[in-house]
This record gives sequence, structure tokens and C-alpha cells, in this order.
Amino acid sequence: MRTLSASALLFAGSLAVTSAALAGNQTEPNLDKGARVFQERCSLCHGDVGMGEGVLPLALKNYPKTNLMEPRYGVDKKSLQEIVIWGGSKKAMHDYSPPWGDELTWTEIESVVMFVQYLHTETEQAVAMLRKLESSKSISLKLGSNIYQGRCAICHGKTGEGNGRMAKIIKNPPPFNLTLSRAPDEYLHQIISKGGEKMSRSYRMPPWGDELSEPELQSVIQYIKTLRRY
Repeated sequence: MRTLSASALLFAGSLAVTSAALAGNQTEPNLDKGARVFQERCSLCHGDVGMGEGVLPLALKNYPKTNLMEPRYGVDKKSLQEIVIWGGSKKAMHDYSPPWGDELTWTEIESVVMFVQYLHTETEQAVAMLRKLESSKSISLKLGSNIYQGRCAICHGKTGEGNGRMAKIIKNPPPFNLTLSRAPDEYLHQIISKGGEKMSRSYRMPPWGDELSEPELQSVIQYIKTLRRY
């Protein structure tokens, strides 16, 4: 019912609120809430800062482009509202895009639309907001697993055995078998953040220091250690 309420409000242009808002969530739409909704609901596909570097596009072959700086479905308020509410359910865009109308309140929908528009018009400031939120993430194995499967498994393999898809191309040296690693946390932190070349290892190992926050780095380190065979 919330989807129907949200869509009705959208096309009517009304300032009314959904039943969820009437139940007590009457917070005005704002950028802070929009940034949090984006990080929680959208970054998996669109990436931490909306540049298409999400976990799923990096992990899945032939995943549709998700860079919000190269929009294909409009950036005006109405079109963004439709995208958030309906996703690909109406076949206007790729069906990988989930509909959020049943899961987000109207305030959250309005807030994330506001934030995406802000990302387009004031990119530097919007990215700074997302980076600040990233830095507040807690270290967890779940977070580490998501990062590993999205960014590392393509070379090191889903279980760390060095048999990812790129292992067919990268031969000299091949991706390292992480199940055999006994490197301490400090070394793992350096090679992940600085890349292989800076650590006198393979230049094919990219540096992730500019893309991962400290909690994300620590989380992926903890996850990599769970892949080890003792």
C-alpha cells in the first residue's frame, strides 16, 4: 500500500504524507537523511560515492552501468522519484534496479531524491558527506565479506585460492592464494591500501586506500584471515 500511496502522491504532486509518516515519522526531508538512505540502500549497486563502483557491478559480469554521474534515466525530481519508488518493476529501466516504494517512507524517498540531485549539482560536498558516513562504519566480518567479494574475488577467487576470473589472464605472477597467507594485519593493511607495486609485489594488485575507509580496510583484513587454512 505504501508504494501505491507514494506513487499517487508523486503523480498528483501533493504535499501529503504516507501512512507511515502519519504513524509518527513526520521528519522533513533533508540531505543528511538522504545520504544515509543512499549509503544503506543504494551504494551496493551505485558505489560508496555514486560512481558505479558498488559491490554488485564489480562482482557480477555484464552488470548494467550504475554510475550516477552518467545518468540514463533522468535527473529531475519527478523521474528520480519514479526510479526510487518503482525501480525496474515497470520495465522503464533495468529490472536489476529494485523498487523501494514498499520499504521507504515518503520522507526517506524525498530525502534520497534530494541527495542524488545534490550529488549532481554539488558533487564534492555530497561526496564529503558520504565519506564522513563511511568513516563512522563499524568493523564487521559482513562488511569485510561484501568488500572482498566485490573487489578482491575477481582475482583471488571467492574462497581466496587465487582462482578468480582474472587468474586466466594474470600469470606472472598469478593472484596470490590467500588461504596460504600468514601475513600480519599491518602488512595486509599496507598492501591493500598501497597496492602490490609499492610493496615490491605484483603491480597488478591495485591500491584501495583512496576508495576504502579505515573500518572497511579493517573489516576486509579480518575477513581475509577467515579464509586461511591452518
